[in-house]
Amino acid sequence: MQIFKQDNPFNAFMSRIGDLAMVNVAWAVCCIPIVTIGASTAAMYEVVRAMHEGRDAHVLKQFGRAFTRRFGVSLALEAIAAAFAALATFDLWYLTKQETNVSMASLAYGVIIAIAIVVVAGAGFVFPLTSRSKLTVGAQIRQSFAVALRYPVVALEILVLNALPFAIAVFVPGGLFPAVFFWALLFTAASAWLVIHLMLQSGIIALPAKPAEAAEAAEPDNAE
Repeated sequence: MQIFKQDNPFNAFMSRIGDLAMVNVAWAVCCIPIVTIGASTAAMYEVVRAMHEGRDAHVLKQFGRAFTRRFGVSLALEAIAAAFAALATFDLWYLTKQETNVSMASLAYGVIIAIAIVVVAGAGFVFPLTSRSKLTVGAQIRQSFAVALRYPVVALEILVLNALPFAIAVFVPGGLFPAVFFWALLFTAASAWLVIHLMLQSGIIALPAKPAEAAEAAEPDNAE
């Protein structure tokens, strides 16, 4: 029977879940120092991308190598993201404390939140592409916004995936614990897997050619 075969779909699915869980836990542990969140996130995306390419052996070793690759760039990108988040939070706090006109405060709130959504959506491709990129920090950010402008639907889908745990934690009663628990255990890597899947489906990135396909593509076309 198919279910007893080692390579049956159920075993393949459970193996993939186990790999994602290991990567997710590695990501969560490496995020603990705070300053390594960027490098840990870039490494997670690199390993998940390798899974899509069929290179799913030794995922923890792959994570360790990817974690140190372009560490300085990941750190700089994280610092920029943290500065933007701090500025947006300060602006909202300042409006709450200083603006007495409710209508003006609501308008300013809406403008700040809209800008934040646009920026986060535009930056959604930064860490998925960082590990294999050779671009500088500024060029990496510009590339992400250029991709978001070209593929706005994918950018919006990635934004929703990234915002989901925060929305659950804030708006769902008692949602903080399940959001922290499940996203620290599995769902962060699962979301990263979906992000890479969306990028592959839309043609933003591509799987490497298999040896046979590469050899066939290299052969001259003899047709008249």
